[in-house]
Amino acid sequence: TGEPIITRIAVKPTPSIAKPQKTVNIKKMEESELRIEGRHDPAIPPRIVPVAEAMVALVLADHMIQNGFIHPSRLDRKLEGE
Repeated sequence: TGEPIITRIAVKPTPSIAKPQKTVNIKKMEESELRIEGRHDPAIPPRIVPVAEAMVALVLADHMIQNGFIHPSRLDRKLEGE
């Protein structure tokens, strides 16, 4: 119909992992153990927008292929300017 597609998304914070993890100390170039104490959750919302937009585009393209709006043979064509 040409109407805009409006979506909503809920994002939970990425959890800090309290479990000891193996890592490498690049200054000493030796194995080390990383222990995170407390909460250090990053702010994901600004970064989730392009990921969500890409996922919506992939799902829509997949449905368009499945329903015959895009023929699978067209997927091998290069975009203009490439």
